[in-house]
Amino acid sequence: MVLCLLIGFVMASAMMSTIPIYMNASLQRMLVKDLESFQTEYEIYPGAYNTSYGLKMDISGSEQQKAVENYNNKVEAKFKELGLPEKLDKKYISDEYLYVRSLAVSDGNSQARFTLGGMTDISDHISIKQGRMFTAGKRSDGVYECVATEKAMKSTELAINTVYEIADVFDDNKSIKIEIVGVFDVKDENDAYWAEGLDSQYTAVVFTDYDTMLGDCVDTGVVNITKAVHNYAVDYASMNMTDLASTNEMIAKQKTYFGENSIGFSMPASDILKDYESRSSQLQLVLWLLQIPVILMIIFYLFMVSQLNVEQERNEIAVFKSRGASRLQIMGIYALESLVLGVLTVIIGPFAGLGLCKVLGASNGFLEFVNRRSLPVHMTIEAVVYAAIAVAVFFVTTMIPIFPATKTTIVEHKQSKAKKKKHALWEKVCLDFILVGGSVGWLYYYNKTQEKLVAEGVTDTTATVNPIMFVASTAFILYLWSVSYKDISARIGRRVWSPAQYVSLTNIGRSSTGRERFLMLFLVLTVSLGVFFANTARALNRNAEESVAYGVGCDAVLTEQWYSSKIESAQQTTPQNASQAAQSGTKQTSEESDEEDTETTIQYVEPVFERFEKLAGVENVTKVFRKDDVTISSNKMNVPRQQTKSDDEEKTRDDFLDQSVDTSSGKSSTSNVQLMTIVPSDFSKVCKFEDRLLPVQLNNYLNALAEYTRELSSLQASRATAWSLVIL
Repeated sequence: MVLCLLIGFVMASAMMSTIPIYMNASLQRMLVKDLESFQTEYEIYPGAYNTSYGLKMDISGSEQQKAVENYNNKVEAKFKELGLPEKLDKKYISDEYLYVRSLAVSDGNSQARFTLGGMTDISDHISIKQGRMFTAGKRSDGVYECVATEKAMKSTELAINTVYEIADVFDDNKSIKIEIVGVFDVKDENDAYWAEGLDSQYTAVVFTDYDTMLGDCVDTGVVNITKAVHNYAVDYASMNMTDLASTNEMIAKQKTYFGENSIGFSMPASDILKDYESRSSQLQLVLWLLQIPVILMIIFYLFMVSQLNVEQERNEIAVFKSRGASRLQIMGIYALESLVLGVLTVIIGPFAGLGLCKVLGASNGFLEFVNRRSLPVHMTIEAVVYAAIAVAVFFVTTMIPIFPATKTTIVEHKQSKAKKKKHALWEKVCLDFILVGGSVGWLYYYNKTQEKLVAEGVTDTTATVNPIMFVASTAFILYLWSVSYKDISARIGRRVWSPAQYVSLTNIGRSSTGRERFLMLFLVLTVSLGVFFANTARALNRNAEESVAYGVGCDAVLTEQWYSSKIESAQQTTPQNASQAAQSGTKQTSEESDEEDTETTIQYVEPVFERFEKLAGVENVTKVFRKDDVTISSNKMNVPRQQTKSDDEEKTRDDFLDQSVDTSSGKSSTSNVQLMTIVPSDFSKVCKFEDRLLPVQLNNYLNALAEYTRELSSLQASRATAWSLVIL
């Protein structure tokens, strides 16, 4: 029994330890997936922490150096406040008002302008295509070495291995010499170092050493720092999910702080982190709902094992009591035993939980293991704290059966064996009927609530998980156990059971100690709750997958750009109109442009569709046309005008669910309609639609649409759209 208690303690603490470990790993994977999707969609590194600062042009070189240093110190201090894992740190300074004084200028042209920039650690993130890397500092001949991209050299018309004399646009009394000694390109296009883009942000920039430019070049008085940039790249794959709320709060404060100090600030992931915080709370609720029944089952297991242990040792406890041992001394013996088991559990439990999380991370569902990267699980202090709390709770659970046993003497213990069994309290109050009544009643209420929500137009009824569902299911399982526990099962099947089966069932129903009751109840809860929650988790996964499939509707969707006469007209007339406007000093407004567009009929050219049919791996393909804000007008319908609040007014939940109409203010048209045209025969082969979502199979609707289209133009609308337009 002691070994069973130790196993139970380890299992319980391991399950408690998995809560913070698995929850943090799941939330981190969800965040990483969201950030990766953001990067794929917008081509922006989501972990960027970008700041910029513009310097005044009328300050001395020493003041420029001090201003850049103060700016970098402020940004560094604020980034460290966030406590985010740093992937890289990049500083950049530039002078945008330089020109080449040594080049001859032909008539009608201006001097070659360019930007001199210095960037930290640039040599580690570029590859030299021609020439060599620059050398920091000033050469013996007074020349500063630089490198540039091929695009920058074309835009500035500079050549490699040529010494140029450069000066400030606003003060050409002084000059310095530079030489481009190498042409470079990015080493890795996916490097976060170039997250803002090389060609887009540094088109005409010639790079030199950062420290050399900030020190020697600025000291000459020719180079003036006009802009300073300090960027960080956050390793979002290693972010800690526990402090996300405080991180969002600090980001908001830093945005205000940078604005007050005239420092530009942007963090693309800030909006994702805000949305993620609310989503993480929903995920935590679901994980807790799935974990709580398992924890309660383990508590029940420990209570059962402890009670069985006490039943076996009740005679020894009664002897200790008769020999003069106090209740406190007897409790101390068993408390010391449980304390030793608890210390071992705190050491073993968190690591056992870590192993469970690794196995769970490699599964796609109940007994569904997939070949994918496991969850990024790691041991945390929080997991150890959860294990310690579990040990404390389960310590109390194991001590509960011992307390009443310490009151019994040896004489009372012998007498209790001969006494007739009394009915338990739950049998006296008819708890089994209360359980079945409550569970069935809640199921009826839940179904009615779902029907009401659907009737009101709230079709997404799976957004939240009602925790009462798990309580009601457990209550119904306990009711079934109470029915099978009683000797009714033995009486009903007495002609079917074998003698051994009949005696076993009868002894369970008439047990005076309750040992068999707890064992049977534990087995029933273990099997039934295990199956129930496995199906529940699988249903949640299936619902998420079906929601994605429903939103897409097929295996893949490709969007084609249609060429129109409006585009051609704009390409031909825009340069001419722009030159005329520049000569006359007037500007054509967008309203005038729209009026011109409406005066002519726009002709569209349908793209070649056959090329999609010839794609490798494509079995079926169909054409679908979508258009939003289509106007529907008819003198046979009355489209109601709903009273809506303006954007400035605060809306309540009732406003979003309000479907009341004002028929007196109706009109015969509406423009808030989405039109979707299809080829019914081809659409039926491509569309993926669950049959249970409609009263009849989808192909019946498509057949009806094709049949009526032969005689007259027809359309089909959803029930919600039909009710909103009052055309039923």
